[in-house]
Amino acid sequence: MSDSPQSVFKLSLLPLWVGLALTMALPFLSLIRTGPQSAFFLEAMSLLGVLVWFTATAAAGKLKSAPPAATWWLLLLAVFWAAQARLMKLDYVGLSDMVAWTFVVLAFGVWTCRAWVRDAGQERAAAVLAWVLVAACCLQAAVGWLQYTGHAAHFKPWLMYRAGIVEGQLGQRNHFGHYLMWGALAAAYLWTARRMAWWGALAVWCWLGGAMALTGSRSVLAYFIALAVLALLWRLWAGAAAKRAVRIVALALAVLAVLQFALEPLLQLFGSGSVESAAERLGNHSFGQSGRDYESRKAWQIFQTAPWFGHGWGSYALQGFLADPAVYAKGFRQYDQNVLFTHSHNGVLNLLAEMGAVGTGLVFGGLAWCVRTAFVRKNAASLFLLAAMSVSLVHSLLEYPLWYVYFLTAFTVFVGMMPAPQRETRALAAGWFWAAVAAAIIVIFGIVRLGVAYNDLRHAASGSRDAVAKSEKIVKLLYLARTEPMWRYYAHMNLLNHVDTAADHLPAWAQEARLSAHYRPYANAHKWALLAYRAGEREAAADWLRQMYRYYPTKYPVYGAALMTPPHYAGLRAQFSAECRAYYAAVRQTPVCAEAMPPKPQGKP
Repeated sequence: MSDSPQSVFKLSLLPLWVGLALTMALPFLSLIRTGPQSAFFLEAMSLLGVLVWFTATAAAGKLKSAPPAATWWLLLLAVFWAAQARLMKLDYVGLSDMVAWTFVVLAFGVWTCRAWVRDAGQERAAAVLAWVLVAACCLQAAVGWLQYTGHAAHFKPWLMYRAGIVEGQLGQRNHFGHYLMWGALAAAYLWTARRMAWWGALAVWCWLGGAMALTGSRSVLAYFIALAVLALLWRLWAGAAAKRAVRIVALALAVLAVLQFALEPLLQLFGSGSVESAAERLGNHSFGQSGRDYESRKAWQIFQTAPWFGHGWGSYALQGFLADPAVYAKGFRQYDQNVLFTHSHNGVLNLLAEMGAVGTGLVFGGLAWCVRTAFVRKNAASLFLLAAMSVSLVHSLLEYPLWYVYFLTAFTVFVGMMPAPQRETRALAAGWFWAAVAAAIIVIFGIVRLGVAYNDLRHAASGSRDAVAKSEKIVKLLYLARTEPMWRYYAHMNLLNHVDTAADHLPAWAQEARLSAHYRPYANAHKWALLAYRAGEREAAADWLRQMYRYYPTKYPVYGAALMTPPHYAGLRAQFSAECRAYYAAVRQTPVCAEAMPPKPQGKP
């Protein structure tokens, strides 16, 4: 179990290579996105990769020690998420359960990592991780270059391609930059550990740094600052022994930073197109008065209304929608006016709003406890892992990468690769070994069964003009809503699309389906108010529509058509006209507000 350099290309390490490829590479290179929960198959692939890796590790005889502290931490989070949903009687407990089971799987993952750290040594295990990341990130960068040149269009649907943007297979430029930053840090570690020549690391940095510059991700600049601070602190903390590692990380940051500014002149020199760098994008946008600024303010206000336990997992969409309109400069939302913010775009504030101080304390307190050993064994592997985690944590202050399971899985791999405490050497009893393997196999079957149910949901959610097929899809959605708790929200969401609020007679299931609009008030959530009005909840309907008008002010024509045309909503028309006129007066535009419909002439009997 020595940390001295040894070959990582050995048959005995094959399960480690395969497991890391399944968790750190394959989900990031895959293009499998299908509605209504587009990332499900990718996230399920990531979790299945963890469980397959765990069982392969057990079969190889490497699972010899009791679970590490990180396993118990993740299991505690799973219990908290599941218990909170039930104690608060959240509308969609199944969505919280999905998160809880994710943490259970990740608990298996960190246990697997610790088994390999103990068997092969942290340095060798981290070296395999680094090689997998370098290979996967170089492939990801190749996709980025194909997107930039337009050649990716010839490989659809195998490669993601949207003209004018470089985003790899990840679908977001910031996610692309995040992942490639891991690859650059991995190359720095391999050079530090003398497992890669200097010229190899330099070539990797140039290849990845060029792709990062192509995408223009502003988050990359924040990574540079955070990693520079980490390197300086590490040098002070670890002393002269860290000199080589810190210098190589500093060189990597310098190369990547230069490419952020030098790539465009180089491309123009060879007659290629222009690139908007991260620095240029940063200069053209400010945080103040932006959507992220307002949503962060709202998240803090929401946290203050339920400081201990929050409002429940996934509650930000509703709570942000219901926030006091006074938070907006003119009393209505002036940014992304067609978009529902389901997240505040700040991971810490979002956790505080949804899980309260207790849940947030469990997350970060447990994380700090699990990585504490890195500050005891202050080696290059620990610096690499802390640096990779820092990228994710910095990105989490600007967006929510760890809400994507494949990023969260990778993050917990970094946690699991931390040095093992010397006293954590209890042998695993045979009974617990077989119980853990059986549990992992059961969860594998559970994920596969959930995938089958999702496929049914996907087909039922697809559109159809045929009346018989449409009825069959509605029946299937109702069945899934009542038998699949984890897919209940998505079944309701699609059922709501089938509700015609102008009809004289509403289906019996319409009131059940409107719950989805309350959970996540997308721009079609005016249907919640109309259905509430038809159910006799007139004051609640008026209050809800008032929030709709402030959150989606550009949707007045849509809401006017829904209110003014049918005869069922006469009591809501005066409010609509007054709110609409006030909005257009505030923006100094010609009002396009429908007035109350005149009474129909009475016909002769």
